[in-house]
Amino acid sequence: MQAFDSLSRDIQQYIYDKGWPSLTSIQNAAIKQVANTDHNLILSAPTASGKTEAAFIPALNSVEDWETGLKVLYISPLKALINDQFQRISELSAYLDIPITPWHGEVSQAQKKKVVNQPKGILLITPESIEGMLVNRPGEAQHLFKGVEWIIIDELHSFLGTERGIHLQSLLQRISQFMQAPRFIAMSATLNKKDFGYAKAFFGSQRDTDILVDRDKNDLLVTIDYTSGEAGPFVARESLAAIYQYSKTETMLIFPNSRNRVEEITHKLDKMAKKENAPIRYFAHHSSVDKLLREEVEFFAKNNEEQLFTITCTSTLELGIDIGSVDSVVQYGSPPSTSSLSQRLGRSGRRTHQSILHIVEDDSWEMLQTYAALDLLERGELDAIEMIETPYNALAHQVMAILFQKVSMPMTQLLQLNKTFPVWSAISDADLALLIDYMVEKDFIEIMDEEAIVGLEGERLLRSRDFYALFFTTSDFSVHYQHERIGSLPFTPDIQIESKILLAARVWIVKDIDVKAKRIMVEMTKEGRPPKFISDEGFVSNEVRENMEKLLRTGDYQALNNDKITRDFDFLKSELYYDDGNYWYEDNQTNIGIVTFRGTKFNIALLLLIKSIATEGEKYQLHDKHSLITGPDIKRMVERLAGGDVSLDNVVAYLEKNEKAIEELTAHQKFMQLVPASLKIKWILNNFFSI
Repeated sequence: MQAFDSLSRDIQQYIYDKGWPSLTSIQNAAIKQVANTDHNLILSAPTASGKTEAAFIPALNSVEDWETGLKVLYISPLKALINDQFQRISELSAYLDIPITPWHGEVSQAQKKKVVNQPKGILLITPESIEGMLVNRPGEAQHLFKGVEWIIIDELHSFLGTERGIHLQSLLQRISQFMQAPRFIAMSATLNKKDFGYAKAFFGSQRDTDILVDRDKNDLLVTIDYTSGEAGPFVARESLAAIYQYSKTETMLIFPNSRNRVEEITHKLDKMAKKENAPIRYFAHHSSVDKLLREEVEFFAKNNEEQLFTITCTSTLELGIDIGSVDSVVQYGSPPSTSSLSQRLGRSGRRTHQSILHIVEDDSWEMLQTYAALDLLERGELDAIEMIETPYNALAHQVMAILFQKVSMPMTQLLQLNKTFPVWSAISDADLALLIDYMVEKDFIEIMDEEAIVGLEGERLLRSRDFYALFFTTSDFSVHYQHERIGSLPFTPDIQIESKILLAARVWIVKDIDVKAKRIMVEMTKEGRPPKFISDEGFVSNEVRENMEKLLRTGDYQALNNDKITRDFDFLKSELYYDDGNYWYEDNQTNIGIVTFRGTKFNIALLLLIKSIATEGEKYQLHDKHSLITGPDIKRMVERLAGGDVSLDNVVAYLEKNEKAIEELTAHQKFMQLVPASLKIKWILNNFFSI
């Protein structure tokens, strides 16, 4: 039987009325797999391959009774994606006469109460909203989720290898206790084969999980605009000129690697266009721009049919938010991984099936890293995901969440969490007991008659609006113009009365600062400079760095037939010398450093090993942009490491004496205040030295 023939008459009518010429390959495969097995599915396919319909159509088609509760739970990493999918699936659900309900902060309480009181149809929600429901209204959560037959997870790749992903795994296992063995479908960008095992285990389900891979991809057109020797604190004029020329004929997304660069590029492009009276719209899109302004940009891009526009953005637009079709993507500054570059490329060519990548660069090292990532992508070699080992931070958060949910819990049960929930199975009994003892000692948990309840410090945690998420939300100062919120900024010494700043692609002058309210009042002006944001750059992958070394060693970069790049890469090679199995760099002051050509995690681990055997007063530094570690007599230190003159015991001893080092290495772990120092050190060893 053909996949289309197995669908209900209503779904067939929907497809016919939409004018689809046929089902896509991933849709055909998913419909057949759902009909012929009881397995879970992961749909791994590029952007614009019809993944959303490939997930929803077979799930909706398989539900036999829509009258006995909520049947499909869709989980998204972003509220914007929920809004997109609500628009996309609403028409299909109307054909089936089933309700679809989005659930986030902007949805009315009346809508939420309606689906809680009479669970039915499809619910679209984020992980953090599920946590809020379990903690604050556990009875409602059980009533709402008990009839669910399908759980659909969007952007699975964005959860793998992250604290938020571990949080979601725990939530899935907690709510699955209310359900009767639901089936899972996850949508993901293309995955490395090495990660298939991690992906299959994500659901914690007793069912088998199949991965369906769509290997179709757009044709790729690459242009390179490289300005030799122009690297500096600002984007080179030649680079801006190249980007501006592309923006005059194409709708584009520009991906620099920082919010500072987003603001600088957007402002300067806009000035260039105004000087020529060019009818082009330029937008800035990053996490510090107010969400309403970001949504206005997304709406404009999605619904614009005639006007040229360019959005300069950070990774906020890497995920599958529907902004319609753009002609091309500009990469300025190097992507940290092949996967990141792949995601960015997937934003273009939806209509033409040709992705266009403009590489614009004025720094030779960044150019080498971009080329290394592109070379891997063209060979179909994606980075492997670095999974989080022994996630004590997420476990501590979930211990508190479960106690909030259940009010009290026998200690015997609390000490069995690593056996009750598969997500915690790698945590030993001894480590779980140590963690809980510490949380009791610090009054996050209180013990009464062998029952664990929330302690006074735990109550303070719950009162924080940030408790439900494992990712940090910024505590920056909000920026306001009259009655409009523009966004937020870190309050640095540069922010003073009458100072000029760029934010949301506009120039502002600071008129008032209310420190207590964390509020900055501004007015419009003409000239300004980008604010100083905390670094946005992510960890660079091992695969990209190792390919950088290979390209330099073999001279394969000459295939680009670009004289400037060949000359500058030849110069990079000449600045390094190879000795005893390592690359070394010596500057004009005869300072020597080791260039590892390895990923950020490896470099941090190596730096820790060196510091652990260094004498007091010796300073060693990691310059990760260049994969470089410097310090006194670095060659001798590396020789000691190679000779086995150090072990992880040295690292433990170093960390035990350096609380600041522990804090720096666990700074992105939001709930590490719940974790004892010995487990923090163990986490560092497990996550930086497993490579």
